[in-house]
Amino acid sequence: MINNQFIDCLKLIDGITIHTGDAIGADYCHDEYPGGNFAPEAVVEAKSAEEVAAVLKLCSENDVPVTVRGAGTGQVGGSVPVKGGVVLSVKGMDKILGYNEEERTLRVQPGVLLQDVKAEAEKHGLYYPPDPGEKTATIGGNAATDAGGPCAVKYGSTKDYILDAVIVLADGSITTLAGNEAVIGSEGTLAVICELTLKLVDKPKADAILLLPFMDTESCIKAAATVIGTGCAPAVVEYMDTDMVEFSGNVTGNPVFPVEMDGERVAATLMAVLEDEDDDLVMEQMEAIAELAEEMECLDILVGDTTTMKRDMWAAHDAFHTSMESGAKNSFEYNITVPAENIAEMVEWVKAHAGEKGMKAMAYAHVGTGGMHIHVASDGDKDEFKTALAELSVAVYEKCASLTCAENTESAMRKCRSSARKPAASLRRSRRSLIPKEYSIPERWQTDAENTMLRKAGARR
Repeated sequence: MINNQFIDCLKLIDGITIHTGDAIGADYCHDEYPGGNFAPEAVVEAKSAEEVAAVLKLCSENDVPVTVRGAGTGQVGGSVPVKGGVVLSVKGMDKILGYNEEERTLRVQPGVLLQDVKAEAEKHGLYYPPDPGEKTATIGGNAATDAGGPCAVKYGSTKDYILDAVIVLADGSITTLAGNEAVIGSEGTLAVICELTLKLVDKPKADAILLLPFMDTESCIKAAATVIGTGCAPAVVEYMDTDMVEFSGNVTGNPVFPVEMDGERVAATLMAVLEDEDDDLVMEQMEAIAELAEEMECLDILVGDTTTMKRDMWAAHDAFHTSMESGAKNSFEYNITVPAENIAEMVEWVKAHAGEKGMKAMAYAHVGTGGMHIHVASDGDKDEFKTALAELSVAVYEKCASLTCAENTESAMRKCRSSARKPAASLRRSRRSLIPKEYSIPERWQTDAENTMLRKAGARR
């Protein structure tokens, strides 16, 4: 696909760094999704929008597919070069360009890490709310995926904090976000984000964490809607499956969340984070939720209001993913989204079907947005686990799709299609997306059931 003449043309672009052959590091061949390695034919490291534009123009003119890459922390194969071609790395575009005190905005390059954006906001006494789990992800990757996280229930997702952006279209045109808002959340398929202007807000001065344990999953999910509907505007509402809580607590030695109440096993726990201007207002929110405890059928309300308690609770929550990786012989994580009211159904369905195949399913979810993290694990033979997982995966994604489009009718599908955002004029005028249409999914993907999600959601990248 790429010949020496093309490489020679790349080398004529000032400022970029190019890696080919054995000089391409293994990190450029995969992300956090366990779907295998796919080597690019060249890696280009860019430091400016002008360099990105020159690379995309050359690739567009020569029908070379481009895979945009930040820190490579994604878990669905989005930065994996499944079609070969060029990996365009923007991780080196990592400068904080400026803070506007009057407008309370921060201007950054896409390679700045999320944790550094948050730290810079704090330096100015302000807060950047989007809080996806991986803090070492780049802010450009957050924008490309419209990352949310637990705080999205109150604060929204990344798109709600982007005021402007400098982007480069597939044909090498440099433009701004105005009229091209579909780029945010397009997963790196419509343009390359080269600069972002972010909105910062006031940081809450007081907070507390409530733990609400339940005897069944459905009651837990229904209670989440009740908590959100109280008018308290919780910053976080997390569903935590007790199997996940117990497994993680045993691995980390930090058993913070309840497993049993009055000698009976808890099915799930709701974790709600309340924030406000002072402790009195937070207390009013807690009292409002406590008054609904009987109605919600929760077993108790446990309060974390000290610095140590809140730190330990967040540490236990954030350890769910890593504890599965370190504590299970075989494990796999599904990152999916369903309507919030269908979380309980999805959890119970996966548990049952995983159990039939000799695996155990455990889950936690961001109830306000419907984002779910479902882990399946087994202590059996690795090859047997992979075979069972491949079969389960097809069913999981089909179930997820059925819940997402519950009205499986042509009218419902038309409604979904009509509500989708159309690309802006400048995007339509661009010659092509970053992956030319004529490139098909590699043969090795077409028969691999384990990679169904990637084929559906990310293979075009």
